Amino acid sequence: MGFGLEVKASGPLFNRPRRVTRNTTELFIRRLVEMGEQRLDGMLAPRPRGVYLSFQAAERNRVGSASTGHYRRNVNGKVQGLKGEISDGNVVYGPWLEGISSRNSPLRFPGYAAFRKTGQWLNRQVKNEARKFVRQLASRMNGV
Repeated sequence: MGFGLEVKASGPLFNRPRRVTRNTTELFIRRLVEMGEQRLDGMLAPRPRGVYLSFQAAERNRVGSASTGHYRRNVNGKVQGLKGEISDGNVVYGPWLEGISSRNSPLRFPGYAAFRKTGQWLNRQVKNEARKFVRQLASRMNGV
């Protein structure tokens, strides 16, 4: 499970010194990836009945068959150039937890859709983050 993002930079602002523009754009992508990771971490946080609890928390709470936290620990993001990606490290049961596996029939576990919801949430956040990015880029171009 996972999703990626790619920024295509064009226009007069990006015809300026490429190094400053590229570095700031990479910072923008890194920020979006970090926001997505934090959002997923919150969505996959411990639940009262033991879902996604770490082994230590399960022992402490004496919860029955709680998760060891393997899935949550495998969710990570990476940035390469102008591309960012957040993935669950191809955990075998990732599609089932997301709800896109053939084993997720309407009568069974529907999945959490954590990646889908996070992707939709990030799409709504991009405009505000892009405004911050453009302000930061403009000040760097002006030598501030």
